[in-house]
Amino acid sequence: MKKIFSYAMLLAGVLAFTACSDDNDSNPTLIQPSAFSMFQPSVGTAHVDLQHSKSIELSWTIPVYTDFGAPVVPTYIVQVSPSGNFTKEFDRDQKDNTGADYITLEQTFNSSTAAINSESLDQALQQLLGWAAAEDVPATQAVTFRAIASVRDASARDYNAITSTNTVVVNTIPYYIVNLDPIVWYMVGNNIGSASWSNGADQIGKGLIPLLPSSDETYDKTTGTGVISYTGYMTAGTQFKFVLTPGGWDDQLNFENVDSPDAALVSDEDGDNHNIGIKADGYYTIKLNTKSLKVTVEAYDQTPKKFSSMAMPGTQNGWNASGNPMEACETLNGENHIWMAQFVVTEDAPADGGVKFAANGAWDDNWGLDSFPYGVGKNGGKNIPYVAGSYTVFLNDITGQYYFIANPTEE
Repeated sequence: MKKIFSYAMLLAGVLAFTACSDDNDSNPTLIQPSAFSMFQPSVGTAHVDLQHSKSIELSWTIPVYTDFGAPVVPTYIVQVSPSGNFTKEFDRDQKDNTGADYITLEQTFNSSTAAINSESLDQALQQLLGWAAAEDVPATQAVTFRAIASVRDASARDYNAITSTNTVVVNTIPYYIVNLDPIVWYMVGNNIGSASWSNGADQIGKGLIPLLPSSDETYDKTTGTGVISYTGYMTAGTQFKFVLTPGGWDDQLNFENVDSPDAALVSDEDGDNHNIGIKADGYYTIKLNTKSLKVTVEAYDQTPKKFSSMAMPGTQNGWNASGNPMEACETLNGENHIWMAQFVVTEDAPADGGVKFAANGAWDDNWGLDSFPYGVGKNGGKNIPYVAGSYTVFLNDITGQYYFIANPTEE
């Protein structure tokens, strides 16, 4: 696994230098930066279509955090304001945000460049401006950005924060997000999928396994936050954690996010990385609340069936029980219960059609539910009423959870 150093360790290193200052006056000291500034984005005055673009690239200078310029890696957050004013921050945990004129984006960054996710930006604008329907959304919207840097410890406490000395403006074409789908976080580790600690953007279903939403849970329509989960087999002595963005380590959760950890099940491993260590062979149910960022780990006390193959029979393939075969995702633990497939359809499912999941090329074990794009399929349940589009589909054959995750599109 690639070693991931926490900011707490970097901060501790700087403070350690400071503690020895009586012995050597040349040791660096953590200081309050005097300034850092943002660069004008390359898009200039062009309008960025938030619905059909992936990200907006921002960049800034690096604030100096020691008197001798010793390396300290800051954490950066970005705030946005449609009016250009930053007088009252929008609080996602409050119902009444009257007068709020700016909002903090949920992404964090660790370098002087930042790819602001277009959908997340649009979502933040929708929350802040209270768009309740498509007709509420303006044709164009100028957005003012500012950045804040700080040194953050392992408990997410910020030290020596500084706000950029300038702001930048990007013109956007916003859109209305209808019932935002549940946010996906991925598990990664030496017991996840088929590729140990593989976090690349092309490793979804291999080194990265998503936790899945459930039709039994409620998700915020404007943020997509709620409880997602994973149930599967894990072996003693292995480790894992969670990441939000494939290909990046900026947003990650670990043992420190586990609520009331059971010492018989999990342990805090790998020093400052705080990986979640598995103590005993067995089946586990892991839940993540994507709003509170709290994790629970519990033993799953049933022994599930094991299947050699999985498919997606439906209207699109004439209900062939072996049609649209799915790929087994888990091999590191020697037992697979997560399946993945690409699913592309050009028309919505007809009223009397849809798609289901079927094991071992037969109908003895099949899962369905009249819910799309996610749900908890029942054995022999109803057809899943798919909608035209391109999806990466995941199924957990223990719980019946499935999720048709829309593949990104560009124009």
